[in-house]
Amino acid sequence: MRKNIYITAFLALSFAVGLLLTNTLKSEPLKEALTFFPLDPNASFDVAFSLIELQSMEDDDEYILRWGTESKLNQKAYLRQDVSLLFEDGNLKDTLSFWKEDTDTIKQKKLVEGEDSGHYKVVTFHHAELHYPNDIIKSAQTLSFDELYVIDSPLSPLRAFRTPETDEDKESKRILDHILEQQQKHDWDDLFAYYNIPEDKYLRVPLTQLDRFKDKPIPGLNQEETAKFLGGLWEGIYKNYVLSIQKKDGSIVSPIGTTTPLILIPENPDHFIIIFRTADGEPIQLLQTISY
Repeated sequence: MRKNIYITAFLALSFAVGLLLTNTLKSEPLKEALTFFPLDPNASFDVAFSLIELQSMEDDDEYILRWGTESKLNQKAYLRQDVSLLFEDGNLKDTLSFWKEDTDTIKQKKLVEGEDSGHYKVVTFHHAELHYPNDIIKSAQTLSFDELYVIDSPLSPLRAFRTPETDEDKESKRILDHILEQQQKHDWDDLFAYYNIPEDKYLRVPLTQLDRFKDKPIPGLNQEETAKFLGGLWEGIYKNYVLSIQKKDGSIVSPIGTTTPLILIPENPDHFIIIFRTADGEPIQLLQTISY
């Protein structure tokens, strides 16, 4: 655990309006925001999924993972974008982000190196921006998730699974889950204490579990309000986490290696808090208010 560096970095997340998007696949200049607009009731995703799977072994301890996302809107949009985050054992391993104008479909893929046993999680935010006459702009959005356990044991060949079927895989999953849960609970408890956040006033939702609210409301909100909450959350996550993180001393660092951001949702969800640690262990707290 990274415990000895306790520097607070408060960053304001905003609902800035503008086309500030990124395209890592085509090496477009990085831009600074993904913008949420009111949801379009006539726009929906026919396809939206994330995928992480074992592609090949390199040697006894190293392997290659294939990571991909795909989404298709039910109509062409002024702008489409997907932002995908890959976590390994609770830390951000890599990001994928791609945007394109005048299309309904986004596809991304990437090969990722891995070694030893690990639990991989992918969460992807699929987004569309639709323009209408009289400067009316609306959004469409959804989330997708995938996960994979890779087991590297000296007693058996390298193997991977999403859902364990054998007793050996069930035990391997139990051990990996227990280690990560204990590690994250301890770190999150430390962050709660450090920031003096009342634990009983907030629902804890790791970023990798946000997809559970794509079809059901967050407690205290209806479905429409939940969609606005998620859109605003990802707008801030993209700008102040995916693109870069600003530390208290003003330096800018990559999100790679950070712990999984924990979303804190109060009983009355008029704001949210995000807490995590940078790769070098610095605590970060992001705070934003929301109006409905």
